[in-house]
Amino acid sequence: MTSPALDTLLARIVESGLLEDPIAENGLVYGRASIDAAGTVVNVNVDPELDEHGDDVDHDALIAAVSRILAVGESRWRAVIDEVATDIDDAVDDEPVVEQIDLRDDLEATSVVVFADAVLLAFLAPKQFPDSRILVQLDEELDVDGVEVRELDGSETIDVETLDELLDHISGPDEN
Repeated sequence: MTSPALDTLLARIVESGLLEDPIAENGLVYGRASIDAAGTVVNVNVDPELDEHGDDVDHDALIAAVSRILAVGESRWRAVIDEVATDIDDAVDDEPVVEQIDLRDDLEATSVVVFADAVLLAFLAPKQFPDSRILVQLDEELDVDGVEVRELDGSETIDVETLDELLDHISGPDEN
């Protein structure tokens, strides 16, 4: 069973034509779409954060956020890729990588989670980080707000309802 807000979001997304065969379940609307600047088709999850907002969802903001990431210009996309590669290169410094190639050429966008005020991109880098997934948070202007490399060991699956829950999970336990 879905909520009226989720049903309305699904109807709006279907009407917009942004996602291929969108489905609403588990508090999300999801489907596939092309990010032309990346030259790839990705899974897109639209999270109206029903736990936080109830049925008071800003459908226009979510549709605009989906549209913004799917229509990102090539120069903005390259800037995101450059910043992600630089952040990771700086972080791993002298750590061994599987294959020495420019990370910019290895990053493959696989999925997008869209919130009204942020976007979370997931990348694979099969040559340099074959056992990892790279998560990149973008703000409303599609500027990089955070980068994390996570192991893809297949042993952990998480189910989060809000961006805050996701950020709390990926940042680890509090040190207080």
